[in-house]
Amino acid sequence: MNLKKMSRNRKLFTRILIGITLCIFVALIISSYVYYYAFARILQKETFQSDLNHLRQTSQTVARTSDNALTVSSQIYRNGTIAKLLYYKEPNAFDIQAAMLDLDGYLATMPFIQSIYVYNPGTGYYIVSREGPQRGLTPENMVDESGINEILENFNEYKPFTPIPRTFHYGNEEQTPRGAFTYLLYDAIGFDRQINSAIIVNVSAEWVNYELGINNYEGAGKNYFVDDQDNILSVSELTEVRWSSAERLLIKETIQHQRSGYTIADFEGVKSLITYTSPDKYGWQYVRITPYEAITAAVKNVRSMTLQIATVILGVGLLLSWLLSRFLYVPIHKIESRVEALESERRNSSYTVRQNMLRKLIQMKDFNPEYQLDKLKSLNISFDFTQPYMLAHIRIDGFNGLKEQGHNDLLTYKFAIMNIASEICSKFVRVEAVDLEEESLLLMINVLTDELSDSELKLMFSEMQHACKEYLNLSITVAYSSYDSDPLQLYYMFKQVHLASQQRFFAGRNTLIAASQLNLFDSTAYAFPIGKEKKMIDALIGGKTDEAKALIDEIMRETAQYPSVVAHTAAKHLTVSLTNMIAEIERNGSLQLGLGPDDLPDIAEYETLDELTERYYALFDALKLKLVEKRSNKQEDLIRRITELIETRYGDPNLSLNFIAEELKMSPYHISRVYRQQTLNNIVDRINQVRMDKAKELLIQSEHSVAEIAELTGYTNSSYFHRIFKKINGVTPSEFRKAAR
Repeated sequence: MNLKKMSRNRKLFTRILIGITLCIFVALIISSYVYYYAFARILQKETFQSDLNHLRQTSQTVARTSDNALTVSSQIYRNGTIAKLLYYKEPNAFDIQAAMLDLDGYLATMPFIQSIYVYNPGTGYYIVSREGPQRGLTPENMVDESGINEILENFNEYKPFTPIPRTFHYGNEEQTPRGAFTYLLYDAIGFDRQINSAIIVNVSAEWVNYELGINNYEGAGKNYFVDDQDNILSVSELTEVRWSSAERLLIKETIQHQRSGYTIADFEGVKSLITYTSPDKYGWQYVRITPYEAITAAVKNVRSMTLQIATVILGVGLLLSWLLSRFLYVPIHKIESRVEALESERRNSSYTVRQNMLRKLIQMKDFNPEYQLDKLKSLNISFDFTQPYMLAHIRIDGFNGLKEQGHNDLLTYKFAIMNIASEICSKFVRVEAVDLEEESLLLMINVLTDELSDSELKLMFSEMQHACKEYLNLSITVAYSSYDSDPLQLYYMFKQVHLASQQRFFAGRNTLIAASQLNLFDSTAYAFPIGKEKKMIDALIGGKTDEAKALIDEIMRETAQYPSVVAHTAAKHLTVSLTNMIAEIERNGSLQLGLGPDDLPDIAEYETLDELTERYYALFDALKLKLVEKRSNKQEDLIRRITELIETRYGDPNLSLNFIAEELKMSPYHISRVYRQQTLNNIVDRINQVRMDKAKELLIQSEHSVAEIAELTGYTNSSYFHRIFKKINGVTPSEFRKAAR
């Protein structure tokens, strides 16, 4: 009877184990295919984003290099020494030598420039600056760089200020073509539209590739670009691609005038991911072609390995099912007794009991050291407050943000930080970690041999911060005490590090704070700066936002030498004052700013002073915008009326600030202040500027004498007109008229 029962048990266990093995095998097979397609799509999107970022970087690098090259070309064109070679038909040797020195200087100081050509068709010569044998004055038919003369002959085919990608050789003996972006700056004024002078700057394609790090990125994909003349070129070599008409048509139909994106298509017989950008300011579009096989190769390897593992699991599982079925009918009471022993052990060394014991200990002002030490030992807690000890208070940075994001594993994060801290610190000290309220943790530390120096402590805590950042992507702030051997100082030491950790508000996140080095004033010694607060309110009402920002920053930073409660008190005081100010503005100015108590920052929501002041800055900017928005219509009309008076009455000698105020029936102070706030200029300067502009116009276009022009522009004294004209323009009216004509 017993043998039959044992046989049935073995068959039952065998069926269960075989069923579990088959379920695992099938689950692995199905999941491997599901994951393969899911990961393939993820890798496809990641590859597209990576390729697109690189293409955009390529576009930005070419644009930046183009801007630099065009700036250099403009500087060369405006260089007085080089200008002689551009416009003189027969420059002397000294002019050529001086120009070559300047050109060589540009070439030496700007390593991205490959060569510079200065061309004057009147002389039939190029002035060449580059590395190599051909330098200096060179006849145009003797230039050994291929393509230079063709560019000048067909200059109308190129868009202004657009780089010309090309390859060329130096002479007939050079086998390997050189790639360069050529920039052409020329003067073609005249009815015949022939070049009068030109500057050609070649920027090395190798330099652009170096800037892009293209050799390190290429990988399985290749980068190309379609220029403004529909040429398809390689980014790294600037050579024309050797594609069939079908590939060219595919690229042009896919990307032409399209926004950035990607497509998957067969390219040269290979399934490929084609990533492209939208046209840049030159009309160029960048393309990267990556074989799809290169994207999914790693996933395919994982899938193959998973299938192999599933096969091995199936075989091993079937074998183990047969073997284990012989031993799984062991008496249940052995398992029960073991479970009871484990439960008893868990109760005796419960994590919760240990944590509660340590939390109570740091809250005790007066206790029996021997009794409490025995209780700690009974719970297998290694902390000994009769030996040199110290405390380290840890605050998790950004804890409120984690809570708002709805993280359900905050306790897991805290437990992980405690494990990291215990593992790192145990190399140097003996440590017990305690979970405090909310964002806080506490390390209770005993030295193993000698006390660690402050630099060694900082190194240990910094390693802890780095590990939390690397493994948990969390930053922590650590406040630590000095050593002590008095058990009754434990309570006061905890209060000290707790208070020191609150100084994170001033020190910032991810910092180390030595509690013993904080020399904070007593909070009762703090006096809130009422005068600065009043100046801040006045500045806000007057629209001086920058001044208000500086004042509130100064007010809050003055609290750094006091306990954090002072900063909280000061912030609440500011909140009340700002609330009253907003209410007063709305009441006295009949304005509805739409700012309520919820729009004012609450210091409890911010971990650092910088975050709080940034919120204040945003509030001040919003307040200024709302005030300007409400008042701008009335002030714009006033500015328009003042401007019309100045433009139409500039010839009236009586035109002045008081005259305008009488015309508008307003006070001079008011219109002067509003005009300055809105235009950043004063009315008197504007009157003088309009009169000077009209005077210069009359000096150029009319035959009136200087005295007559002075009278026409509102000056009754021609000597004063001479003096102020020269002061503003640097020359007398007569000299200005002579120079203008």
